[in-house]
Amino acid sequence: MKLTLNQGLVYKLSSKERPVPGSTPLEWESNSEPNYLVFDEHKDAPPGFAVRVGKKAAVYLVDRLVAGKKLKIAVGLATGRKGGEKPISLSQARGMAWDLIKIAKFHGTNPKNVADQIDAAELTLGEIWNKYEEHLRNRAQPAKQNSLDSLEKAREKLKDWEDRKVRFIKGEEVVERFDLHAITKGHRTAAEAMGRWATSAVAHAIDREVHDAHAAKRAPSLTYNPFTILRTEEKYRKRAQLEREYAAKGVRNPLSFSSGVGPYVKAAWAYRKENPVAADFILLTLLWGMRRGESATFQWLDRMTNPKDPNRRSIDLEHRVAYVGDAKNRGDHEFPIGPCSTQLLKLRRDDQLDDEVWVFPARSPKSEKGYYSSPSEAMNTVKKNAKVAVLRGHDLRRTFGAACEKLGLADRQIKRMLGHAVAGAESLGRYTSPEWKDLTERMERVEELILSKAPSVYNALRPRSSARMQDAEDIVVAATAKRPPRRKPR
Repeated sequence: MKLTLNQGLVYKLSSKERPVPGSTPLEWESNSEPNYLVFDEHKDAPPGFAVRVGKKAAVYLVDRLVAGKKLKIAVGLATGRKGGEKPISLSQARGMAWDLIKIAKFHGTNPKNVADQIDAAELTLGEIWNKYEEHLRNRAQPAKQNSLDSLEKAREKLKDWEDRKVRFIKGEEVVERFDLHAITKGHRTAAEAMGRWATSAVAHAIDREVHDAHAAKRAPSLTYNPFTILRTEEKYRKRAQLEREYAAKGVRNPLSFSSGVGPYVKAAWAYRKENPVAADFILLTLLWGMRRGESATFQWLDRMTNPKDPNRRSIDLEHRVAYVGDAKNRGDHEFPIGPCSTQLLKLRRDDQLDDEVWVFPARSPKSEKGYYSSPSEAMNTVKKNAKVAVLRGHDLRRTFGAACEKLGLADRQIKRMLGHAVAGAESLGRYTSPEWKDLTERMERVEELILSKAPSVYNALRPRSSARMQDAEDIVVAATAKRPPRRKPR
């Protein structure tokens, strides 16, 4: 219908009744439609300017052809509620409608699309960080906390760019900021992480803008990623360069099988008299090639409240199976437990209270995590007692990998032993019976190789059916600890 609108009439419009067209004076009739349009015939109103009246609100809009396209251009709220939007006056809406029509004619599209395009082009780095972090948290497989922490550290290095529009960030500025951290401050690894996180965050924003632009039938407005210049300028170290630097710094340094493994295993076993939880944690982390953060969170399967949880970290002592759900590479890692490790787990279990669910419980029953999570002091003590110069936590995992290599295992076999992803995205947690038999045999060989460097420890843990190893220093019978005092269950 068409009427000459005034502010009072706009306030009176409602979803329950509607004006009767042509009635003088104006009459009203009951309304049953979900919404209706009232076009404004006032001389100040542009053609197609109207008020759409709905159940909760009435809004100003323009409904007309622009450049051969039928457009419905939103202007603003007239009455009622629509999110946090505030109502505007009739005269203000008419003026805004004229401006919006000019924009539509100039761009040949709805002004909202133009606004979306401008918004995408005006995104600040801070806004892009926020959107990317939200994406990482809410995607089907959310990012792990370690990844989010790494992103936050990268963001901190670009903190003064938070309010800068990404399209105005120059490549040379990115290179200068990278060199500041990598060269001037000597934090190359942190600088590379900064560059990679920033590149990914902006790339995600660009991908989103491509989809939004396609839906709106317009050209994308955000297309340039200034952080890709770090790849163009080859600022990231290649694998060979990394390996040379690791060797020079003495990092990524597995224990030597000729001089380091034996003393370290003996020192860890001796340390069991002082701290059995820490000693068992160190020995089993080595014998299984585990990441410390994953082995620390093992629970006894038969004591778990949810033993079928796919993300569990469990030890099935009855069937000699260890399971790591949602490992670092987001896959599942299941492996058989060797005979000596089984014996050590039995000792571990005998040292615990009957209600203890954690394989490596925290020393204090008041611990928030409940499991052993601070191995650094114990590892430093064992390293010192073994007279090993350099050893970091992940080097135990590398020692396990070195044992696999000494046994002549193929790369694919070693990857499966370590729980790495293998070609073809093959699941690490599913094995056929022959595969499991082969994996069991390989785990036993690795375990025996490592413990053969400390025969006294092997003899203390060996199965009764296995022959003793000869060792002139074989004085170990069993390193036991007193049963802990009974405490309240956690």
